[in-house]
Amino acid sequence: MPRHSEATLAAIKGAIDVVSLIGEYLPLHRAGSKFKALCPFHDDHHPSLEINPERQTYKCWSCGAGGDIFDFVKDYERVEFPEALRMLADRAGVALDNPSTGTASSGPSKSDLLAACDWAERAFRTALVGSDEARGYLERRGILAASIDRFGIGFAPDRRDWLLARGRREGYDESLLERAGLAARSERDGSLRDRFRGRVIFPIRDIRGRAIGFGGRILPDVEKRMAESGLGVAKYLNTPETPLFQKRRNLYAVDLAREAARKQGWVAVVEGYTDVVAAHQVGLANVVGTLGTALGDDHVRALRRLADRAVLVFDGDEAGQKAADRSLELFLNHEIDVRVLTLPEGLDPCDFLLGEGADAMLALVERASDPLDHVVDRAASAFNLEDLDGARRAADTVLDLLARMPSHRGRAGLDLKAAKALDRLAQRLRLPVETLRRDLKKRRRPDRPAHHHVSYGQDKDTPVTAGRVPETSEAVAPPPVIRLGDLDPLGRELIEVLLNEPSVVSWVITRVEVTSLRDAPLRTILQVCYDLYGEGREASVSEVSSRLDDPSVRSLVASLVSPIDPRPLSERYVNGRYLPRPWRERLARLLPRLAERACRDRLRDLEGALAEINLADEPESYRELWREKMRLNQELLRLASTKKSSDAS
Repeated sequence: MPRHSEATLAAIKGAIDVVSLIGEYLPLHRAGSKFKALCPFHDDHHPSLEINPERQTYKCWSCGAGGDIFDFVKDYERVEFPEALRMLADRAGVALDNPSTGTASSGPSKSDLLAACDWAERAFRTALVGSDEARGYLERRGILAASIDRFGIGFAPDRRDWLLARGRREGYDESLLERAGLAARSERDGSLRDRFRGRVIFPIRDIRGRAIGFGGRILPDVEKRMAESGLGVAKYLNTPETPLFQKRRNLYAVDLAREAARKQGWVAVVEGYTDVVAAHQVGLANVVGTLGTALGDDHVRALRRLADRAVLVFDGDEAGQKAADRSLELFLNHEIDVRVLTLPEGLDPCDFLLGEGADAMLALVERASDPLDHVVDRAASAFNLEDLDGARRAADTVLDLLARMPSHRGRAGLDLKAAKALDRLAQRLRLPVETLRRDLKKRRRPDRPAHHHVSYGQDKDTPVTAGRVPETSEAVAPPPVIRLGDLDPLGRELIEVLLNEPSVVSWVITRVEVTSLRDAPLRTILQVCYDLYGEGREASVSEVSSRLDDPSVRSLVASLVSPIDPRPLSERYVNGRYLPRPWRERLARLLPRLAERACRDRLRDLEGALAEINLADEPESYRELWREKMRLNQELLRLASTKKSSDAS
């Protein structure tokens, strides 16, 4: 990598304020002389990213991420240092000492890809001006000229190489356009062609307003002509996965909705591009859209950075209801206030907004239901509650969903939601709520035991910790015992290592997310270890225990220190007894297993998504998912090789 003078690096840092830079990516709020934000590098539930304007640095006290402006751009944009340097130099207007600086990997840089997407957006917008057909379609959908300009809507002519030919004339080579997802290889002869043809184009921008991809809606007349020729075509087509664009991480119009969502305190999520445009057009600017893919964990994290409440808007037909059902479980597993809004039957958000206006939508938002209330209502409408069998099936529907929710890591908000759902279900079915609680407990997965609620009483068999006093002198019931055999072996192994070797926290914090552990008690302990490390304190057993309110979890900590029954994963036989392996050796064997399990979980979700897609109707989406499946299979092979090597050692 070419080296640059300290004066050049200092000039870039001097021209860019770290608060302004990070503020373009994340909502910030002042905390004394510093600023705070939800950390984008882990699943942050309370603002733990701290930005220090005096030192021009940032630091997350939970996951350990930190550094200067170069580190932030490198990690957030997922680029190597040379590319982050060039991006910041362009922003600062500083000429680099060596113009040949680029990324270490082959292919165009991220800056080149951004430039190509920006050029393509302008080309599509120019083409729209000359297309009566495309402008007529937008007019029929009720989209005004001001909205076309605000969203940068364009048009891709129905020609095989319109954009490629234009690119050649204006200095954008074919390989760059292919890498940016603007051109694609023909499966028949391998020739390069425009990816978007005969489509209205919706630029997809990142939170900074930069075009990173495109969505194309086929024009009805073009679709009809192709159908008459015996050719099937997807109604909507997105840019494929590129170094800039990943569907599972991005939301449509996030750049335009950010400020409004922050001011209003909530963000609405719709499905289609025109749904978003219609909402903004009638004055609801705090609306974003998904990109032709099911909502995922990354989407939820992105929404949480916009506002504390998310309102999911679904069509009133059966397909919309099923989409709502699929999304609810995802949101119930995150600590975000979510509401479900179902439109009147037969209407999509675009039609409703343009026909009824913003006030009508806001009235529906006010009446939007809690997701668990929605589940209970759906079960009640699907089954006859007056019939014994119908009531049983309704209860099964709700309890099965609650049983799939992970343990809550002591987050009372989620516990209250589940309790509320049980109370409401009990009222609707006229059953004792305790009966439902017992049934729910039985349904819990064996590798994910029921959550132990935070206990504020003092266990009589546990010494009183300094600073913690019992609320009453009366005897209290002993805490529920967390049996080691009920815990996930991999999570237990990790926590065992950390408690016995506190120095390991500094090494593990950048490699293991709290949410990757399956058991709530273990997640609680890991979070405390990370919090202590962030405060510059050693995660000793006494320090960890002093921060645990639940006596059953404190008891678990004691049982994991110098364990008397090491498992096969970590044991060795020495002088007639089993001893734990050294922590470095244990982690070398453990971390690949954790990574492999996460990969298999993602692969299982992907296979489920593939099963829901019809290849004939959505060939592009199907192929993208298939390619991702192949990539995950390759990753599994690599992880298996790593695990085999660690086992051999």
